[in-house]
Order: sequence, then C-alpha cells, then structure tokens
Amino acid sequence: MSLLISGQLARRSEFKLDVALDIPSSGVTAIVGSSGSGKSTLLRCIAGLEGRGSMTVALDGEIWQDASNFVPAHSRALSLVLQEGALFPHLSVHRNLLYPRTRRRGFCLTPEQVIARFGLTPLLQHKPSELSGGQRQRVALARALLAPARLWLLDEPLSALDGPARRALAPELGLLCRDLGLPVIYVTHTLSEVLQIADHMVVLDRGSVLSQGSPAEVSIGLSHALSEDIDLGGILACRFHAFDPSHNLSEVRVGTTAMWIRGDLSSLGINLRVQIPADAISLSLHRQEQISVLNQLPCTIRTIGQPDSGSVLVNLDCEGQTLQARITVLSQERLALATGQRVYALIKTIALTTRETRDDVAAQ
Repeated sequence: MSLLISGQLARRSEFKLDVALDIPSSGVTAIVGSSGSGKSTLLRCIAGLEGRGSMTVALDGEIWQDASNFVPAHSRALSLVLQEGALFPHLSVHRNLLYPRTRRRGFCLTPEQVIARFGLTPLLQHKPSELSGGQRQRVALARALLAPARLWLLDEPLSALDGPARRALAPELGLLCRDLGLPVIYVTHTLSEVLQIADHMVVLDRGSVLSQGSPAEVSIGLSHALSEDIDLGGILACRFHAFDPSHNLSEVRVGTTAMWIRGDLSSLGINLRVQIPADAISLSLHRQEQISVLNQLPCTIRTIGQPDSGSVLVNLDCEGQTLQARITVLSQERLALATGQRVYALIKTIALTTRETRDDVAAQ
C-alpha cells in the first residue's frame, strides 16, 4: 500500500510542479530540495490546499482527488504542521494540545506521552504569545502528533529551533514517527534531519522529482549538491564499537575498518548510518601518518565523473559500500586517478553525521 501523487500544478509565477510519486505508506518519507523546488507546494497538494489542478492523490487505494473527485482538506484523514506552527492564540498550551480531541476520536499517542517527550510540562498553562518561536513550534508539532490521522504532513517542523535544539529533538521526533506506525511526510532542506528521521527520500528540483529511494540509494544517484545544506555524498552502514571518554570519540566499524566520530554514540544502538558529504572527503594514494585527520578509509575507485566547473565526482567502493568524493580536476590530474585504483578517503570527524538504523537491519 502507498501514497500516490501524480500530475501537474502550474502557477502564474511560471513555476510548475510535475510529479509522479509512489510513496510507501509506512515509515518516514523526507521531501528534500533547495528553496523554490516545490516541497511545500507538493505537501499542500497532498493536504488538499491547492485546489483540483490536474493532480491525482490517493492513499492506500482511497482517492482523495482526481479528474472527477475532490475530498476537501478538512475531510482528509491527515494532520499538518506548517512552518509557522499556527497555534490558537486564545488557548493555553494544554488546551491547544487537547484541541484535536474535539474534532476526532481516538489517539495514537496519549497527551502525557507527547508532553513528556517534548518537554512541555513547564509550558502547559502559558499562552502562545508567552512562548519563544522554538517553543511554539514544539507545541505545534506535539499537537499534530496527537491528532488521529492516517497521514502526518510535517513542513520543516524544526525550522524555528536553533542548532542544538534541532539536533536534540530530531532523533526524538524520528522515534515518535516510527512509533506511530503510519506514514509521515517530512519536508526539510536540512540533510542532518533527513539522516536521523527518514526511511525513504524524495529529492525535488524545480518542481520535478530528481531522485527517490532509500537515503543510501539516493546518495549514490545524486551526482551534485543541490545546495550548501544538501550534499549527500555517501551514507555508510556501520556498527558501534566503543566510546573513548578521554577523547570524547566513538569508534565505529565499516566492515573491518575503524572510523572515529565525535561524541558518545553508545545510546544510539549497534547499527548506525554515517553520512559523509562529497566535499568533506580528500583522496590520497597512500595512508598518511603525520596528519591530524583520523579517518582514512581504504577504497577502490569505481568511476570518475565528467568535469563540472573545475571539479569531478569520484565514485568509491568502501568495504562493498559506496562513497562519493568531489575533488578538483587539478587534483585528479596530479594524482593520475583512474578506475580500479586503490586510494584512501580522508575524512575529518567533524564532517560526520550519524543515525541509528532499525533494529532489524544489520549494518553491512
């Protein structure tokens, strides 16, 4: 079963959304793209906020709209969180959270669960005007997850939070989304959130689908960075090995190769994903001894892409998995790189982002 979205939606600004998607109706699907790529427009089409157009939307065989049918937004069994949060200003936080109870029956999570997980207890009697932007967004997100639905639509729900708050809340949100056991569509332009939350990924570019699949599959197929925030490079499955508290570093293993990541990852479980941007990888013909870079992964060059603006994308085999390094054409020429050549991928620990994988998926 799945969420089907297909068709076109044109705007007077000459922007046109043209998609054909079959999204799994379980787990978390991230919609990723640079500003203006059509992420929020796609979400509004699913929610029934963009009118008929020529779009078809169907969830698990139930048609929400097509050429002859249109189910209005309020009749679609979904819960939507927009970037602005949109809380009721005259209600307290607690009454905002309980509002879905007045509209629908049955909860997937109890108010107590959500209040505790989002740290909202001290805010329950406050009005939205008394909250910071980040606090309002947390309340809006918690309220959406309390609303009974068959589909949750989250449009950059962590955008109002600062960096540390986002990094702390993203893993918790990921766990909550998986606890729901129902489809979640998550729009963002921040790759670290995708890695921590998504099971499936759709990349939009100028209104069209550029790529879709698992984060690892998409990372292999995406040959260039969409923006400064979206440069997949490669996602490696690895296993947690040990934490070194004296240096605040965790050791993980990619196959038999050790890699060091900053911080204590012991609470994330054994199986992890490590995302490495293509621009964060340097290549060397030999292992370097007198260098500050800790991570030096032995690899074999699979392919070398065509030059683009003075750089090339080098596709690497690392213990049977795929990494991508973006280097200058000059570096390629100086190293005389060629397909089948053995090299070392040099990666600073600060460049790495991790995510726990599902318990039933073993790291390769």
